[in-house]
Amino acid sequence: MESVKLESNNDINQIKRFIDLIEDEYGNYYYATELTTQGGKIIKVVLSHTYLEDSFSTTYFREHDENPEEFKFIGETLRDGLVGAIRRLKESNRKIFSIQDLIDNGIQVSTLKLTATHPREK
Repeated sequence: MESVKLESNNDINQIKRFIDLIEDEYGNYYYATELTTQGGKIIKVVLSHTYLEDSFSTTYFREHDENPEEFKFIGETLRDGLVGAIRRLKESNRKIFSIQDLIDNGIQVSTLKLTATHPREK
């Protein structure tokens, strides 16, 4: 997989949807799925947990497996994708902002509910 080069983002208002990661106080990561801006500043953001978002971004086909010892969990694939995204952002010097950073900058924060219908299902 070829790596995409991103520019540095030292300004919280440079957050990009589905690219930048937001971290909570427990070490969980989220994508900004919706951004509302006003005068070049983010005023509202909707976050979606990376596992939820990635699970609705990738389709899996399960075929008959003749070697059950090689079974892998879907979660392994999702985790590996998240680790790769974190690495790419760090290599591109893109800051991973925290939810508290968003709140401290006056941005209204909400999250997608894991139990609700995902927007891609509609």
